[in-house]
Amino acid sequence: MSKITLKISKPMLYLIVVITTVISVFAGIQFISIYSDYSWKVSTQEQAEAKLNGLVSKVQKVILSIEQIPQNLAYVLEFSNPKNEHMWILLDAVLVNNDELFGACIAFEPNAYDKDSVYYSPYLYKRNGSVVYTDPTDTTYQYFSMDWYLLAKTLKHPVWIEPYFDEGGGAGNIVLASYSVPFYYYDGMNEKFTGVVSVDISLDWLSKMVLSTRLMDGSYTFLVSENGTILSAPNPQWPYNETLYSLAEEHNMPALREIGRNLREGKSGFVNIGKFGKRTNWWIYYKPIPANNWGVLLMVPGE
Repeated sequence: MSKITLKISKPMLYLIVVITTVISVFAGIQFISIYSDYSWKVSTQEQAEAKLNGLVSKVQKVILSIEQIPQNLAYVLEFSNPKNEHMWILLDAVLVNNDELFGACIAFEPNAYDKDSVYYSPYLYKRNGSVVYTDPTDTTYQYFSMDWYLLAKTLKHPVWIEPYFDEGGGAGNIVLASYSVPFYYYDGMNEKFTGVVSVDISLDWLSKMVLSTRLMDGSYTFLVSENGTILSAPNPQWPYNETLYSLAEEHNMPALREIGRNLREGKSGFVNIGKFGKRTNWWIYYKPIPANNWGVLLMVPGE
């Protein structure tokens, strides 16, 4: 059986060695790059998750303590019939002893508290370090059609109201979020809707807490409502003017739209959103706040 002998010239052998070496070096560089990117992603995700877990835990604790206040008041109202002066005392104590609260209200159904008064809603709020009392029979503020009253009444359970600008009652321009709890009158057999206890919180303290949370230089955190409305962000033009969905449309970032949907479903995640502004590689770690279905997002520049 004859053997086939393959002769390779020295120039050809040299070329093969060079090509093999180049391929090996290129493959090594690619491996190092891929491994570096993977390591950065894993490390950054772990750090971002730890940061937001701490932030969400703090916010959650405050939110739950706020929710307990109107729930306790509603319980008192369902099993007692406090006089007018006693309701003012209760509301005043609530505001004085809870720094996070801006205002508190007990709003009754038409003629439910006073048969001669269609409107009856004692409301107190803070202004310049003092507690301001309002007229509970003021007919100019038709609270029956307001979200904070109507949603609690219709849904028959406590609700957080989408944050809003409040320009009335002498409070000045301030962004508030309201938590409302319906209460009922029991006659021994049946229950009858009687009114709503509601508390207002200013988002100033929450925005400061969120904006102070950073992972690295160039990163920032922002807060969104259940409907995706941006409540706090380093860009002063975003809050209350933009949502995750409007930004997704304006900047062609469908990932933001997906983040908004996931937050509403109680999901968290770490995703690349691509180019935004002057940077071409942004990552976002997002996490919901279970108490009220709001969300926090930590935006991190990629390598």
